[in-house]
Amino acid sequence: MKKLKGGIVALALGLFAASCQSPVTPSLPLNDLLTAPLTVEINGRQFALETALWRNFMPVVTHSETRLVALVFITAVDRQPFPAEIDGTRLWVINGDKVWETTFETEARPRSPQHLDQLEKGADSGPWWDVGTEVEVVVRVTMSGAAPRLLRATKQVIGMIV
Repeated sequence: MKKLKGGIVALALGLFAASCQSPVTPSLPLNDLLTAPLTVEINGRQFALETALWRNFMPVVTHSETRLVALVFITAVDRQPFPAEIDGTRLWVINGDKVWETTFETEARPRSPQHLDQLEKGADSGPWWDVGTEVEVVVRVTMSGAAPRLLRATKQVIGMIV
């Protein structure tokens, strides 16, 4: 009986782990995400996307805490203060045909006193993709009264904290 229970638990954990890494069907066509522009113009100003992607392998973390974390920085190209009416509302991280799609859990507006030109948004609990993997990152940028826009950062590499 103990073997059966242990086998069921192992199977359940394996299915859970596999489901976390399985590709999802994104809410937008993959081609639309992969062809999103690297800059967008809103109200006569240009905005670009910067990212920081990592997995945390510090000795004190649990397995679930090693999942992918994403910080994105929507940046005003003119380096002027970031407008309050612009937001980032959705994130797609694309690894080949696998997509992690999520909403943001954190925000810093502005990113810091030294980065008044940036909006920082963060998401965690992503997939367990390998460190060193090159991905595409897309953010939906919104502004009241305007159609949402997609903004992409290309060839972003997943790093690690040890």
